[in-house]
Amino acid sequence: MATTRRQFIKQSAGAVAVGLVLPNVWLKEAHAQTRRRRFVVIQLGGGNDGLNTVVPYTDSRYYQLRPTISFRENELRDSQSRSTIITDKFGLHPAMGAVKDLYDQGRVAVINGVGYPNANLSHFLSMDIWHTAELSGTTRVGWLGKYADIALMGETGLPAASVGGIEAPRSFNASQVVIPNILDFSLYNFITDPAYPDDSNNQINTFAYAASRQFAPGSAMNSVNSTAFQALGGAQRVQSSIVNYQSSVVYPQGNPLASGMKMLAQLLTTIPEASLVYAQMGGFDTHADQIAHPNNQADKLSGAHALLLRWFSEAVKAFYDDMVEHQMADDVLIMQWSEFGRRPDENASFGTDHGTTSPVFIVGNPVSGNVYGDYASLATTELDVAGNPKFKVDFRAVYATILDRWLGVDSREVLGASFENIGFLG
Repeated sequence: MATTRRQFIKQSAGAVAVGLVLPNVWLKEAHAQTRRRRFVVIQLGGGNDGLNTVVPYTDSRYYQLRPTISFRENELRDSQSRSTIITDKFGLHPAMGAVKDLYDQGRVAVINGVGYPNANLSHFLSMDIWHTAELSGTTRVGWLGKYADIALMGETGLPAASVGGIEAPRSFNASQVVIPNILDFSLYNFITDPAYPDDSNNQINTFAYAASRQFAPGSAMNSVNSTAFQALGGAQRVQSSIVNYQSSVVYPQGNPLASGMKMLAQLLTTIPEASLVYAQMGGFDTHADQIAHPNNQADKLSGAHALLLRWFSEAVKAFYDDMVEHQMADDVLIMQWSEFGRRPDENASFGTDHGTTSPVFIVGNPVSGNVYGDYASLATTELDVAGNPKFKVDFRAVYATILDRWLGVDSREVLGASFENIGFLG
């Protein structure tokens, strides 16, 4: 039976993909011990409901549009009854107590009203727009792939890798960078014929010899051989490195994003060259059952959205604590995004349908913690023709701020235009 796009997104709940991108070959061993800025991307697939993530608890229109699923000011408390209010206008979802702790430490920037002109409400096209930073979504190269082509080419060492998913995120598509995929660390190795276990080393050596042969520069065979040889070396490097990972941080069990973030921590703490990593968690297409409703009674502290935000919040906090323990927190910046938000009005299925703007979270020691961007008004006169809020911050301005202020490249080279510095990196 064919799977619809909606089914595809909903079935991805709890599925996590993690990616590591580095240059076509990893950084020179001579640079291995130098401190590097690390950038971590978390994608919340399906369209996260921004209004119930960063709650505008003083806006009467919010309650008019969401009489059942909205959160009142006195309901903005986590499982330990601690307030999740962050300003005199906004509070975090009660499931986000762990992120609230980081916000209170000044480690979280919340950017409201993020979107782009003429928002597309297709999951796949909107994701492509975010991945490529190009409003048609048809460009092959992703924004981080462009960054890698500019900043990470010409280095030697271990080949690039994508970890934990079926394929690397489109953000990593590049012209000069090859990004193989690692579904699982235990599987990221040269798998020899199990019928001949005693011949394993011979098989590996034979493959390495064949892949190291030189063909005409620029030829297809030379490219294939080079990629194969790098892949073998990369697999061996990862296997020998991650066994050295040690941490007292306990990542939450049964939390798929936490499992992915632990994988990222293993990479970042044992492979000094690792600098750009990516995690994904789906399930945010909450058309129905966004909140629980036993016996048709609303239970806003349970349901799909609460569970997903708890996973996100606790996974980010565990990862942050791991970076602190490894004395790397000053060098790691985390960005979260989702392809769009949800409509301001709830539907009849205790859920919300595809909308436009959604908040972006930037997390880490380098962040100037605060709330940024303008609130996307819910006033009837301020909604677009489809009844959705109008974006206030172009998502490419978020990218530009990170490229210019953290990754150290001219954002215009990657984005093709100039965008404002939002200010969350000082």
